Amino acid sequence: MKIPKKHEMKVSLAIMVLIMTLVVTFVSVSVNFGYNQGFISAWFRSWGLAFIVALPVVMIIMPFIKKIVGKYVKE
Repeated sequence: MKIPKKHEMKVSLAIMVLIMTLVVTFVSVSVNFGYNQGFISAWFRSWGLAFIVALPVVMIIMPFIKKIVGKYVKE
């Protein structure tokens, strides 16, 4: 399956958010609660919420970040 070029950034951001939220929630849940019996369910619950919040936030702020960074990038 090929992704149209116009959706490349959105798909890349979604994959990045997925990986980052998985890692961050894993670390957070393991540090705060340890590896007890409910660890996996707590981790996935935390990850689901983090992903649902993070994805739209990244999609909204990314154009602004690109614009700001673009001002400081040398051609």
